[in-house]
Amino acid sequence: MKARVVIFGLDGATFTVLDDLMRRGVMPYLAEFRASGASGHLMSTVPPLTPPAWTTLFTGRSPGHHGITNFLQFESETSKYIRVVTSREVRCPTILALASQAGLRVGALNLIAHNPAPKLNGYVVPGWVTWRWIRQYSHPEGFLDSLRKQLPELDIKNLGMDFSEERKAIQGATLTDYEPWIDLHIRRERQWFGILRHQMMHDPSAIEAIVFDGVDKLQHLCWPYLDPALEPAEPSEAFLRIRNKCWDYFRQIDGFLKETMQRAGRDAHVFVVSDHGFCGSNEVLYINNWLEQEGFLTWSANTTVQSEESAELGRARPYHLTFFDLARTKAFAVLASTNGINIQVKGVRGPDGIEPSQYEGFRAELIDALLTRCVDPETGDSIVRRVWTREEAFAGPSMNLASDLTLELRDFGFFSVLRGGSVLKKRPVVMGTHHPEGVLGVCGPGVRRGTRLDALHLLDIAPTALYLLGLPIPDDLEGRVSSEIFSKEFLRSRQAIHGDATESTQSVGYEQSSDVAEAYQDAEEEEQIMMRLRALGYLE
Repeated sequence: MKARVVIFGLDGATFTVLDDLMRRGVMPYLAEFRASGASGHLMSTVPPLTPPAWTTLFTGRSPGHHGITNFLQFESETSKYIRVVTSREVRCPTILALASQAGLRVGALNLIAHNPAPKLNGYVVPGWVTWRWIRQYSHPEGFLDSLRKQLPELDIKNLGMDFSEERKAIQGATLTDYEPWIDLHIRRERQWFGILRHQMMHDPSAIEAIVFDGVDKLQHLCWPYLDPALEPAEPSEAFLRIRNKCWDYFRQIDGFLKETMQRAGRDAHVFVVSDHGFCGSNEVLYINNWLEQEGFLTWSANTTVQSEESAELGRARPYHLTFFDLARTKAFAVLASTNGINIQVKGVRGPDGIEPSQYEGFRAELIDALLTRCVDPETGDSIVRRVWTREEAFAGPSMNLASDLTLELRDFGFFSVLRGGSVLKKRPVVMGTHHPEGVLGVCGPGVRRGTRLDALHLLDIAPTALYLLGLPIPDDLEGRVSSEIFSKEFLRSRQAIHGDATESTQSVGYEQSSDVAEAYQDAEEEEQIMMRLRALGYLE
């Protein structure tokens, strides 16, 4: 029997929604899949954010080791400039790279932080890439052009990311936009699955991975239509129409899973996984306003107050250091999606801030203030549930790329870094936000049927997949083989192989061909120039 693993990724999937869809018959095959295998919650990273979470799942290493902390992060430990994360920032090999190095064929579709594509023994079409660049960023060279000849229905424009449309998931959309926006994601997922289907039929791999990111997008914008607890007693025609359109999306995903299982074969192990879960958020914390109120931050004179009517999640764009009077600021937040606060320390990112010798004491003071004085002005209840230090959340060689403090809010929402008119405001509508409890389902030989697992962690998926492939499990992976998934007979039939620590990424497939690297460098330089201009205050 040849080992085969398929990772079927649902970005942001939560049992809050999936259980309801299975109960209503919208996802009958997922219900069958769950009954035939093992399932449970899959705990995410801190914070539960897409780039660090998926990278953790595929590397078996935590963000402090693999180097991805957000969609955007500081270029280095001392730089003032922020950049979009790419495959070049991933400091640990993925299980795809390790399998490739062992001579196995691999496939990866729509994975974040995989652009430009690593040169693996197989194919890679990276996610979160605009359609204009997706062909150049894919591997091998000419892969998508070749597919277009074999798949006339393949539309690269639908395959790529349209950031003007995706922004709606963050900023909110008008009611009339919901249905065409959901249709866009239905079409887009169909394009991704069309590639997977073709490859499984004509060029099967030992390990294949695909991520359907529309789950996350729909839940951000359409949470009131998907959370069964928010269903109105007497739903309107408009509510039912939009909810049915959302259900069409999930019906399609259910069909994709069924066909994936059929094409994978009875000897394959299929993992249904999410990088994080979801829940509803009904308020916005303007964290920089709170820091100002407590005397930790001073705004620049030209930083304007944002409209109170905005329904955005607070992470549509990063703020910049020019928005703060750094000479009179001790702490600030610039990247809302991290829920992270940066402490100004003299000599780290400039001459301003507290003395290095004051860091520990000031950080302890700030943590105490966040937990005890960041409160709802109406009820006096704490808004911040928990605060992690950098050492707690991001221990490892990449720790200093992350924020000094990471917050978990009472409704698990993302705070806003904008200058609002108050510290806390209620959202006009509930919006979906990330939750640390994702989903896991596993089917295949030796999997205990109908088993409900105690929560596993994203870190556990990589060693478990390597175990199933019969590959050595590097000693520096931070998770474990999840033996509770399998029967005792299956575990006795194959022993885990332990290997040396992982090698550097340069030796396991992350080098790029010169033409792709050059094209990428041109695009990167343009992007970095724009971001630097914004950081310096010349562009909004």
